[in-house]
Amino acid sequence: MEKKEVFAILIVIVLMSLIILLNEKSLNFLWITIISALIILASVFCKKLTAKIINIKIEHKIWLLQRWWIGKSSYLKNPIPTGIIIPAIFSLISVPCFSFLQFESKALPAKAVKNYGSKRFSEITEWDLCMIGFYGILGPLLLSIIAKIIPFSLPGVNLMLLSQYSLYYALWNLLPVSNLDGAKMFFGSSRLYIFTLIITTITGLIVFLA
Repeated sequence: MEKKEVFAILIVIVLMSLIILLNEKSLNFLWITIISALIILASVFCKKLTAKIINIKIEHKIWLLQRWWIGKSSYLKNPIPTGIIIPAIFSLISVPCFSFLQFESKALPAKAVKNYGSKRFSEITEWDLCMIGFYGILGPLLLSIIAKIIPFSLPGVNLMLLSQYSLYYALWNLLPVSNLDGAKMFFGSSRLYIFTLIITTITGLIVFLA
């Protein structure tokens, strides 16, 4: 990882921890930070691994609002760090919002010579970005299920909260908005997006009703 990427991830881990702390005042900050780090790193790792497999380099950064409309003239000179501002605003009304990160992508030289069936793509396709976004959502969902079913207990350690907040993280990043993972999935494959909504709903039923 580049230093800027590591710095961005550390910022959102701290921000997520503070947001959770506002809702879970009975927990100590160390455990909350561990929860936040596990969730965010699960998503980042799954996206990084997927990107590497399809010969793409991705770099995470704070979610930015770069334009206010569709036209070319609507680009902002100074992008707004929505990945910090929006979660902070929602936290003021006790709604935990976890839409923090976006990723930028660059095709590696190996991608130009890799075969995709009978075709060869040297550039990044919407499907590539869709798959990266999908596994970025799948990581927290799997973490949510594992934390729900694992028979583990320690004083002051509540794995149910890890399960719940992993699910919340996946839900917030499924929003088909701006440069969030959900937007990349929605425009890359509506079918995969709907499928992801279904498995997220099933995960929610497992977490809260099982």
